[in-house]
Amino acid sequence: MKICFLAPSNSAHTKKWCKYFVSQGHEVHVVSFCDEEIDDVQLHYVSTGANANGGDAQKLKYLLKAGAVRKIVKAIRPDIVNAHYATSYGAVAALAGLKNYALSIWGADIYDFPKKTALHRWMLQFSLHRAAHIFSTSKAMAEEAGKYTKKAIEITPFGVDMALFSPDKSTPCKDVFTVGTVKTLSPKYGIDYLLKAAALIKEEHPEIPLKLRISGSGPNEQEYHALAEALGIKEITTWLGFIPQEHAAQEWAGMDVAVVPSTLESESFGVSAVEAQSSGCCCVISDIPGLMEATNPGKTSIVVPRRNERALAEALVRLYNDPSLRKQMGTAGRAYVAQNYELMSCFKRIEVLFQHIAKAGRT
Repeated sequence: MKICFLAPSNSAHTKKWCKYFVSQGHEVHVVSFCDEEIDDVQLHYVSTGANANGGDAQKLKYLLKAGAVRKIVKAIRPDIVNAHYATSYGAVAALAGLKNYALSIWGADIYDFPKKTALHRWMLQFSLHRAAHIFSTSKAMAEEAGKYTKKAIEITPFGVDMALFSPDKSTPCKDVFTVGTVKTLSPKYGIDYLLKAAALIKEEHPEIPLKLRISGSGPNEQEYHALAEALGIKEITTWLGFIPQEHAAQEWAGMDVAVVPSTLESESFGVSAVEAQSSGCCCVISDIPGLMEATNPGKTSIVVPRRNERALAEALVRLYNDPSLRKQMGTAGRAYVAQNYELMSCFKRIEVLFQHIAKAGRT
């Protein structure tokens, strides 16, 4: 197939999708408002003058490029067009009048964007209406999108490379209880609640040799460093900054417990939780529907109320006191990922969907 993605070329998700389809022998094109090249992919860069992090006002500059995008796609003559993000590339695809394309929706577009104003809601509805096919990474997000469209939505979950995220990468420390996360350091991901939970454990259970490892960078990095110091847990907290996937795999595998304490439902699917489970690590997650869908609550994860450091601390103390439960949940977690979120299986499902769409477009 000749596949055309309308998506940011600097996105790790875009690169992962491209890598798979190139590996399967497909010709892959990316029409992007970013100019970052992707190996073995033909990039069609469209300059918009917009700041990708500049908010909704910047997206209006994207919409002005609908005509340019239409010309590029017409010249490519792809078998399948897949636009990512409903209110940016998806909206451009809608305005460009593209036919028989698939739209992959993502969290904030569905959970946050339409709640801002009636115009924002209309823009999302228009994007969903014009797409011939809609893909969602989770059932939870598909249900949320169902508030704005009656169309059927295919579930195309994130997959994880189980050879990379594997218990074989484990290098545990026997004399400490290692708890941690690999997330962006922003309020959405609840890192401050993890810090507060660690402080509670340190104060109330000094016998627990707790060590906290936090990987990631983000807008609240300095704030969280200061919070750890104020809470008296600076000495037990290690900040690793942004790390590549290979390093993340080692981190997850080396933890006794992985924590994903997100606070907003726009966390539409728990990729981090899937990676941790694949690494054989039991999880504590917040009660976000997308996170709970990414795990098997009670079997591979303990679910606690979001924004509740007390409940989080209690779950961690429980797991510290029950090593056999940690091991049982870790083993069950890897089996759960193998059954539901193995990378090649997930992409094969998308490939089959693409083939059906392409075939329908030729008839």
